[in-house]
Amino acid sequence: MTESNQPLSVDAANTFISSLTPEQRSVALLEFDSPLRPNWSNFPSGIIDFERNGVRIGDLDPAQTGLMREFLKQSLSPDGYEKVIDVVGADGVLAVTDPGAARVMIGSDNYWLAFFGEPSTQSPWAWQFGGHHLAVNITVIGGRSYMSPTHVGVEPATYARKGSTVAPLAKHLKAGLALLNSLDDDARIAAQVNGRPAELWVGADNDGVLPALEGSQASGWSQDQRALLMDTVALWIDILPQASAQPQMEETRQGLGDTYFAWYGEADENAPIYYRIQGPQLIIEFSTQGNIGGAKSHIHSIYRDPANEYGMSALATSEF
Repeated sequence: MTESNQPLSVDAANTFISSLTPEQRSVALLEFDSPLRPNWSNFPSGIIDFERNGVRIGDLDPAQTGLMREFLKQSLSPDGYEKVIDVVGADGVLAVTDPGAARVMIGSDNYWLAFFGEPSTQSPWAWQFGGHHLAVNITVIGGRSYMSPTHVGVEPATYARKGSTVAPLAKHLKAGLALLNSLDDDARIAAQVNGRPAELWVGADNDGVLPALEGSQASGWSQDQRALLMDTVALWIDILPQASAQPQMEETRQGLGDTYFAWYGEADENAPIYYRIQGPQLIIEFSTQGNIGGAKSHIHSIYRDPANEYGMSALATSEF
């Protein structure tokens, strides 16, 4: 067993599942090898052409909702859980401020949880939680959680809750900007690219896509610059519990020399920007949609391990 909290995660999953009605259980539980695994999107459910997998928050009673949250808390790191809850909270704000929200099913009730295979400490299983701007895809094999692909976005990018400012992806923006500003002139010129996607190259419906490598290659960077790169990567990988995040970070570090950093836009945290970190086992994209200070500002981001999508490579080399 490589992950100390894995039995707690399994127990929390099975406790939640046991609280479901037979009808709810029929949509929440799918086969491990179900072809529905790629059915996720960052779009609101009212404008996608498939039904999301799993049981919907809005169809749960308060006790079941509490058990769902407990499962998420046990299955993610504290920062990861907070990030997921903050993204869901943003959609609750958007449901009030956007006149068209109800028509396209925007709101904090419109997030779904599905399980693929039976949650177990012995056998592989997976789970998926998502809705508007969120798609967490976790595969659990041999006690270790793998998180490719996982989309985390937010709209509005910043909002108020109980007198505090909530900005789930502010650190990610500042980290990318700090990384760009740390580069010397030649590396910075190499990092800056002329084009960007409208949203993300490897977002929803783009399984298997590999963008062309571009930008500045980390093999020529200083130790401090590489450390900043790893700190930026960690903002995504740290959604996982430490015992799963740590080996993922180490595997990323091993490919650091072949990792590229590409930046599009001004070196200004209030301007529209895009950056991508791409290596042998890593694609991270971060994209602001409009000025961060604007009323319609929001952010899209994605993490993928192209060598281990949906945990399939790890499964192929495991003992299961």
